[in-house]
Amino acid sequence: MKNFVGSRALPDLVYHCPENMNALMALFDTIQGEYKIVAGCTDFIPAVRGGRWSFNDGLSLIDIKKIDELNFIKETDGIVTIGAVTPLSTIMSSDIVQKHAPGLCHAMSTMASPQVRNVGTMGGNIAMSSPAGDTVPSLLALGASVIIKGKQEEKKVALDQFFTGPGKNIMASNEVLKAIEFPALKADESVHFQKIGTRDAVIISIVSAASFLKVENGVCKAARIALGSVAPTPIRVPKAEAFLKNKPATREVLAQCAELVAREISPITDLRASADYRRDLSETLSRRTLMACLDDLNP
Repeated sequence: MKNFVGSRALPDLVYHCPENMNALMALFDTIQGEYKIVAGCTDFIPAVRGGRWSFNDGLSLIDIKKIDELNFIKETDGIVTIGAVTPLSTIMSSDIVQKHAPGLCHAMSTMASPQVRNVGTMGGNIAMSSPAGDTVPSLLALGASVIIKGKQEEKKVALDQFFTGPGKNIMASNEVLKAIEFPALKADESVHFQKIGTRDAVIISIVSAASFLKVENGVCKAARIALGSVAPTPIRVPKAEAFLKNKPATREVLAQCAELVAREISPITDLRASADYRRDLSETLSRRTLMACLDDLNP
C-alpha cells in the first residue's frame, strides 16, 4: 500500500481470522515469524500509519473478532463479566452494564466517536495498555480483574497488576485477553468517571479519574480512586484511599482526600500538559468524582 502524505504504508500482511479459541491457540504453534492480535483494528491502523508501530512485510495479523466465546455480557452471582471483543457500543447499551456499572458506560461515552465505538473493544483498550486508556480508570475503581487465556492455562489477574509500562502488560505473546469481570455495584456503592482533554470529544485525555465509594450509615467503608495519564500506567492511589477508611462521608473529608491524591502522584510534563497542571487536574477530578459518588448515595 502506497504512503499518503504524512503517513506510512501498512506492511504486506498475512490475515488470519480464527472462529474459535481452539483455532486461535493452534495458530500460536503454526505461525512462523511475527504476529499481532487485533479485534477492532481501531488502534493498529492509526499506530502503523502514524509511525508509532513498525512491522516488516509478512506480519501475520490475527483478527479475533469472530470468536463468539469472546463476545458476551453476563451477570452471575453479583459478578459482571464482559468478553474481550464485545464492542464498546454494545457494552454501553447493555441493560446489565447500565444497571450495575453506569460510571463505566459514561466513561465509554467520552471515548472516540460513535463509529470507533461500534468496532472498538474494551479488551483492545485494555490490551493496548495506554496510560490514557479511558475504560481503565473506571474498571480499576470497580475492582476489576482480567481473564487471560493461554494454551496451557487460564488465569485471572487483578487489573491493577496487569500493566507494566506504557504499552506493556503481563501477557505473553501466546496469550490473549479473554474477558473482564467486576463486582456489580450494590445499593450503598457508587462509581463516577471524569476526564479533561483539549476538546470535548475524540481526544486523548490530559487526566482522567474514576472514584468508587461505599458508604454505610454516613461512614466511608471503602474507596478506590484511579487515574489515567498521570503515570507510565493507569494507577490507583492507595494512601488517599486508606485516608477515607472509616471517615465520615462528608464533602469536607472528600476534599481533603482529593488533596492527598495530588500529593501522591508524580506526573510528567509533555506536549499536552505540564506536571503541575496534571497534578491540579488530578485533585479537581478526584474531588468531583468523589462528590458525585456521595451525591448518588445521599440523594
